[in-house]
Amino acid sequence: MDDMKAKELHDLLYSLVGMFHQKFLCRFRKEYKSPPWMKKNHAKIINLLYRNERLTATEIGKRLDIEKGSLTTLIDQLEERGFVVRESDPADRRRILIALSDGGREEMNRAMDFYAGKLNDFFRGVDPQELEQFMQSLRYAVTFLNKI
Repeated sequence: MDDMKAKELHDLLYSLVGMFHQKFLCRFRKEYKSPPWMKKNHAKIINLLYRNERLTATEIGKRLDIEKGSLTTLIDQLEERGFVVRESDPADRRRILIALSDGGREEMNRAMDFYAGKLNDFFRGVDPQELEQFMQSLRYAVTFLNKI
């Protein structure tokens, strides 16, 4: 890839992330009634665990770009509130896996119902073919990024 394409790719990725935060995450966070103590990094952790059955703290930290010390505090708080559990890895007892508790899964199910309704509202006036093309593009992007 030449420098011009690399710069364009950089701009596209940062534009996508910025628009995603502006149009979706910030709006949803304002309107969703999460527990009053829950901060955005708590929500990011339980969302990540919702899509991944169990992860180590190191994996969570790398995926969310959260420093180890901060992450430990966040996971401790989520565990104290009954949203996550720590489990020994059956394949390696030295490793600790973090998973959603039943309470954490209930919270995420409630959040996902809310988000689905908001997304339906947000995309209500969009041409169905354009929406399908957008979703296909996102599926492709996720598949592609998982390969590299």
